[in-house]
Amino acid sequence: MRLKISSVRRQAQETYLRQQRFVNDVSHELRTPLTIIRGYVDLLEACGANDPEIFKEAVTSIKTSAQNMQNLVESLLFLARADQGDQPLTKVPVDLDELIKRLVEDKNSPRVQIAKLTPCKIFGDAEFLKKMLTAFLDNALRYSPSDMPVKISLTTEDKLATLQFVDKGIGISKDDCAKIFDRFYRTDKARTKADGCENSVGLGLAVAKWIADRHDIEIDVRSKPGEGSTFTLKIPTI
Repeated sequence: MRLKISSVRRQAQETYLRQQRFVNDVSHELRTPLTIIRGYVDLLEACGANDPEIFKEAVTSIKTSAQNMQNLVESLLFLARADQGDQPLTKVPVDLDELIKRLVEDKNSPRVQIAKLTPCKIFGDAEFLKKMLTAFLDNALRYSPSDMPVKISLTTEDKLATLQFVDKGIGISKDDCAKIFDRFYRTDKARTKADGCENSVGLGLAVAKWIADRHDIEIDVRSKPGEGSTFTLKIPTI
């Protein structure tokens, strides 16, 4: 009985610590864009109306910060519903290759290149799958130099599709690879300061992992610091 009470107490303490860490993470993520918005509002009040350059800079920064806050709130709501079992999926036959084509067209970036795209049909929720694919693509773009492409390839064999996102970015250490799907987890400071990383809220891969799990998709991450990363998804086909 004493061991059981000790185990329950330890679990309660771990739950409390996770909740506390989660609250601290959310507070930190919200504080940064709010500080930026407040700073530029003060700047506009002081002199922005009479200086077109300052006005343009302020409006752009406020818009970006507001978008970051919106992304954070949407991801938090998604994961909250997922934790409560209130995130239902509507699975139907989906042409994965067409979904990837539309994703690349919507991204409309010369940095996104399709290396190979084999026709492929899977069973899943198209909207959720698009959210998952977007998270993996955005992650690859975010941690790659602005002049380096991200390559996407899709092949099939024996009722299994292999989808890869390959970048030549700053890479991930072996220790970090096991943690990148944790909520709000970021790797070293250099990685968080890479091109475009200021727009990350540290939840995209957590959302992607949840969706992948609900579609029986296996994820493998291979990476070397300074050489880039390859995210490989093994997806059951129909």
